[in-house]
Amino acid sequence: MGLDRLLRGSIRNGSKFDIVETLPASGETEKRIVIFDCRRHLRGLTGTPNLKPGAGQSNLGLIDAQTDSRQDIYLAGFADFLSWPLVAPELHVRLLAQCRAQSLKDPAYRYSRVAMVERSCAYMAENIGSNVSIRALADMSNTNHNTLNATFKREMGLPPSAWQRKLRLESAARQLRLTNTPVSVIAADFGYDLPCNFTTAFRRHFGVTPYNYRNTENYKN
Repeated sequence: MGLDRLLRGSIRNGSKFDIVETLPASGETEKRIVIFDCRRHLRGLTGTPNLKPGAGQSNLGLIDAQTDSRQDIYLAGFADFLSWPLVAPELHVRLLAQCRAQSLKDPAYRYSRVAMVERSCAYMAENIGSNVSIRALADMSNTNHNTLNATFKREMGLPPSAWQRKLRLESAARQLRLTNTPVSVIAADFGYDLPCNFTTAFRRHFGVTPYNYRNTENYKN
């Protein structure tokens, strides 16, 4: 299987995803992540001084974990590396890290331009397996329950509790697609102590059970 096909099969939305074998261009403004295949070219890139991506671009180096040096990737100016052969969970985590890094640089790519909403979303994302109360979120922003709830709903279209549930279920769906982790473990990781409660919530959101969702997605791939 080709590298391009493998990566795109692991990422649901590849519209802004590039794999190249030449140095990424500088000064680009489009928000994107570029993976540069360094397995044959890494030695020639070491110490390259002008690998300066645009504000919306993250350059990742793909290396052979057995023979290439991770340090060389950073010396060449890359933001991070991916190890070959690719492992889906590592790929997912590293790409998310770059998306988050981009969001922190540009308010247009944050959860919200409203500070209290951004702070609340980030906190719920970081504590995705815990039930976060609106009162706790309001205290973080030195505001009251009603103000936070109204502002959050206006910005995100959902109250905080519903937004967190949506985040949990969509993150759990990603794990179902990309890993073979048992459904019961995924349920617990995303705050559902009882798998039956997870199944009910998942089916209400996606229209299918977690098991059927995984089987369908695996069939598509």
